[in-house]
Amino acid sequence: MAKSTSKPKGWLIGRQQVNDWEALATRQMADQDYSGAIRTVKRIMQYVPRKDKVFAEALGSLGTIYALQKNFEESYQAYTQALAIDGENAYLFYNRGISARLTFRTGQSLLDLEYAAEIEGDGKMTEKIQKALEVARELVLSEITLRGPGFTVELLIEQQEYFQEGLALMKAGKWQLAVEDFSHSIELADCLPQPWGNRGICHLMLGEFDQSEADFNRALEIDPEYDLARTNMKEMPYWRAHPDEKPRFVINQPLADVNTNLSLV
Repeated sequence: MAKSTSKPKGWLIGRQQVNDWEALATRQMADQDYSGAIRTVKRIMQYVPRKDKVFAEALGSLGTIYALQKNFEESYQAYTQALAIDGENAYLFYNRGISARLTFRTGQSLLDLEYAAEIEGDGKMTEKIQKALEVARELVLSEITLRGPGFTVELLIEQQEYFQEGLALMKAGKWQLAVEDFSHSIELADCLPQPWGNRGICHLMLGEFDQSEADFNRALEIDPEYDLARTNMKEMPYWRAHPDEKPRFVINQPLADVNTNLSLV
């Protein structure tokens, strides 16, 4: 029997061809052929309108593939793009909620999972969402308690997003802009060593050694065992003596072995 070639409005190919590619991508994911699955999903995205829900589903699949590869930031961003198209999809909110947790956006994770629960109601995802919500609430309570009275989930989301934007700018080598984001994160609540440590690296890359050393010292005041700051403080005399050299740095992925626990849309 011939395949249907009918095309929904705005599509460049028929529905059957998209179904075939979706099935292929699912098989590729099952076979752990993630590069192949990404190519297949992006192929779908070339032939359907960007505002179509099928485009959002493809972005959701990309988010899942990236998470399976432990590329959690890419996963989070793919789900965010999908939700901009299909903002009433419980699966997408659930999956972004998990990816948010895995990128240390615990505030956003809680918000997304609450939306997922509201949309899903008594559906088949309800139990899974509720279990994830329990974890999210515990994490957010711990984070807010650390920051003190009056700190809100909204402030937590803002602070954590500044931190993640700072990391992205570091990866892009935009050191001064990263300094500004880490500074905003610190201003909202000065309780963690990581923003200070990362800001110290940015100042180091800019050749601003006094500021860098001050940042590492502050990080160690908060956590004397913070290895990033301790290591860089030991190496500071070398960098001062060799200002034309630039240190190499790596942004570690601390959750490389985590179970992603995502659901396919």
